[in-house]
Parts: sequence; structure tokens; C-alpha cells
Amino acid sequence: MKKYAPLLLRIGIGGLFLTAGIMKLLDPAMVTGMLDGFGFPFAAFWTWLLILAEVVCGAGVLTGFKLKWVTPPLAVILLVAVSLGAGGLGVVLSNIALLFAVASLWFQEPGMWSIKA
Repeated sequence: MKKYAPLLLRIGIGGLFLTAGIMKLLDPAMVTGMLDGFGFPFAAFWTWLLILAEVVCGAGVLTGFKLKWVTPPLAVILLVAVSLGAGGLGVVLSNIALLFAVASLWFQEPGMWSIKA
């Protein structure tokens, strides 16, 4: 059963970030407005960087491709989200849990059914 753990973690985390990135891609103006509301300078730049990171790194996690390279940007996204405290305590705690899941992926091999390169 242990051999399935990395696969399930990759599907969950990768699928979540890939879906979030695609949803942001459908309405980047909303994301820019949100980041602008938090006081980010050059909010449009950060919007596109966020979308790119979530889509590319989410797909990388989902496929198990270069986990050592695709997990740190996701960890940074989660650290920023936690530090902003947006969405209330439940969202912050969820982001902390996701941060530990991303860290777990960084520390382990991608497991079965991965593009290991």
C-alpha cells in the first residue's frame, strides 16, 4: 500500500494547483484585483506569474516530473497565502496543511506512474 502514497499525494496536490491555475486563467482580472487589494505592486505581473506557476508546477506535480524543481514555487505561493491570512482561519489552516503536503512531495520520490527525469 505504501507504494500508492506518492501517487495519491501527487494527484491531489497537482490536481488542486492545476485546477486553481486554470480557474485563474479564466478570469485573470479578478486575480489582479485581489492582489491589488492586498497591496501588491505590479499586480498584473504577479497575476501572470501566479497563473504560470500554478499551471506549470501543478502539471509537474501531477505527472511527477522534476518534483525537486516544481514544488518550491508552490511552497512559496502557499507561504504568501498563509502570511496574508486571506479567507479566514479555515483557509489559512488548509494552506498550512497543503504546505506540508508539498514539502512531503519535495522530500520523496515521485512514485509509480510518474515521468521521472
